Amino acid sequence: MRVSILISSHDYGRFLGEAIDSALAQHDGGPDGLPVPEVEVVVCDDASGDGSDEVIRRYGTRIRHWISPDNRGQGSMMNAAMALATGDWVLFLDADDRLEPQALARCLARLQAEPDGGRGVAKIQFRLRCIDREGRCMSRTIPYLMHDGDVRPLIRRFGSYGGPPSSGNLYRRSAIAPFFPLVERDWRRAADTPPFLLAPFQGRVLGIAAALGAYRIHSGSNRARGCFGNIAARHADTLRVDQHRREASLALLAQHGGEHVEGPFLPAPWNLRTRALSLRTEPQRHPYRHDDALRLLRLQARALQACPGYTRPERYASQLWLLAMLAAPRQLAGRLAVTNTSGRLRRWLRQLRTGPAAA
Repeated sequence: MRVSILISSHDYGRFLGEAIDSALAQHDGGPDGLPVPEVEVVVCDDASGDGSDEVIRRYGTRIRHWISPDNRGQGSMMNAAMALATGDWVLFLDADDRLEPQALARCLARLQAEPDGGRGVAKIQFRLRCIDREGRCMSRTIPYLMHDGDVRPLIRRFGSYGGPPSSGNLYRRSAIAPFFPLVERDWRRAADTPPFLLAPFQGRVLGIAAALGAYRIHSGSNRARGCFGNIAARHADTLRVDQHRREASLALLAQHGGEHVEGPFLPAPWNLRTRALSLRTEPQRHPYRHDDALRLLRLQARALQACPGYTRPERYASQLWLLAMLAAPRQLAGRLAVTNTSGRLRRWLRQLRTGPAAA
């Protein structure tokens, strides 16, 4: 079975070599009797100006690559990578992330263990360890909640489901190929959403609880505001991007998959946390003008009840956090925002579910 690891990059030269090295390391199945995957690595660079081209060229024929003459955005680089890829399965590895050496081997072993040999599987997903700019472990894994099996009912209810960022998803190529090429103007960023959201309509999702890769957090200012990730520095911007990526992806499903999934959607619990943060920390920018504390608390109660995977203590803890965020004085609310990205808080919640050994 051939797997294509597709790396899109723009001005990430300081991390790119580490990502490529981790992709090339997947050729070995290791000493545990795991299957040895046939791997190709494709790197597409979006007109970087930081010397990324030199990093790419030093790998010679060990990788396939394309360097864009001008900046076109993430969607364009993913289109180019898909056009160059020859694998039956593809993984979009962010240029600032990395994979564990046996990530693909463990995914393929999980696939082969399925009763049907994995023929009905569209995607395999796994957790990622959070690391800092220097690659040091931050004692947190993502996502906190991961859904698998037939997740289409969740998408129809919430417009989303629990799963990892781009680097934690291995897709059957035939499950996402109908939605490519992406329209560049619609997907300058967040272009990893269409495969994530639409692959489940082509087959079931397999989940691996282990962390088989690393997700790099290199924006300290975002984290200080309670914004997870490296792109959106404001909660209101995160909400707007989330809405666009959902609506544009589901439009692709209707256009190329022949299936219409329309709202209104019940906001997912993680979306409501962001809405509360946006409302309290920057109310003048908040995009949902009808939101108030009572409305968000009611929506959160419904969402936690309807979204599988939360235990009763976790639901109580989530509601208490939301209540504290909405009721606290403005200055204290800003301090509470940081707990939205707190690994310590999430480890404590996970212990409520699984016990100390799983933390």
